[in-house]
Amino acid sequence: MKVFLLLVPLYIVAALVLGASITAGIFVVHVVIAPLLFKYSKTFRRNLIFLNIAKWPLNVDYDDPSASGIEGGRNFNIEYHSKVDNCKIKIGVWHILPKSLYEKHKGSFEPNVDKENLSATLDAELLNSKLPIMIYCHGNSNTRAAAHRVVLYKFFQKMDFHTIAFDYRGYADSTNVLPTEDGVVEDSLIVYDWLNTIISKADTKPPVFVWGHSLGTGISSHLLGNLQRLSRDILGRSDPLPLPKGLILEAPFNNLADEVKYHPLAKLVRWLPYFENSFVSPFLSAPEHEFKSDLHLTQIPDLPILILHSRDDVIVPHYVGKKLYEAIVQSRQAGHAPVTLHSYPKQEGLGHKDIAKAQDLPQVIGEFVKSHR
Repeated sequence: MKVFLLLVPLYIVAALVLGASITAGIFVVHVVIAPLLFKYSKTFRRNLIFLNIAKWPLNVDYDDPSASGIEGGRNFNIEYHSKVDNCKIKIGVWHILPKSLYEKHKGSFEPNVDKENLSATLDAELLNSKLPIMIYCHGNSNTRAAAHRVVLYKFFQKMDFHTIAFDYRGYADSTNVLPTEDGVVEDSLIVYDWLNTIISKADTKPPVFVWGHSLGTGISSHLLGNLQRLSRDILGRSDPLPLPKGLILEAPFNNLADEVKYHPLAKLVRWLPYFENSFVSPFLSAPEHEFKSDLHLTQIPDLPILILHSRDDVIVPHYVGKKLYEAIVQSRQAGHAPVTLHSYPKQEGLGHKDIAKAQDLPQVIGEFVKSHR
């Protein structure tokens, strides 16, 4: 969550507009402009939270995942009518095969391949596979083709997992609609429903896991914590979709208000007497962007959860990830599913985006998946 990064150009603009020194401009932004924007502009807050205006890398060919360095991937779209925004939504999705299945079907990914036959073949592999399936909910800014996300997909592939990676509304090649919390959760629900519809026909269903990163931890927590209600209200199902076998949260926060409050850049304005009222309070009761993971995850005590967080994360501080862990643990009783916090020391330098490069990650994820599949 890069909640405060867009304040930097505001400092420069303020100084130029006021015709004052840079120091005076920064001071005015601190005490006047930033507090007003945070408190009264929902558009400003939403842009800071989702940062979907950042679309890197540029000129991605989503139809060809190999152009982004991904072998054994296919692109497809899921289309549906959004009840949240009352419009048609198209979601761009990549399905990346596990290493063993890619080697089996390698010839099917040659240029000019019949995409309909390929999709049918890979749907059959999802249906018949006993290999784990990982649904990935990415964080804010950029797209499913971002470099650090591709590194994670390659990790999944080496672990012999299927990967389902998608872009929410407003991102990449998905429908250009302004995202809200309910909107991106609805998109995630549709992808989750699509997958469950396919594997529901299997005699033995392959194990499904959900992995969220950064803002994606808030999205996946909202989705799974309210799966019964969302299945009924959005999908019209009398029987709710089943929970996955486990949830993996990479660099999570407990709720968006605390993420803002404890963000390292909040030190710039924390001294203000109206800091809480102007910067934190707007995120406590804003249904378009609350992301209260600590509330949502207390509602599903039977879901195993693994939290991964680096102590040198300067985007989502380790402190708020630990607060989430403690909130979940306190809500569970004997016999409930386990919750694990796996922290990485600062010396490893994994930061906010590079936990996929951790040396022990294959063992950590392998044991979690094996224990709960």
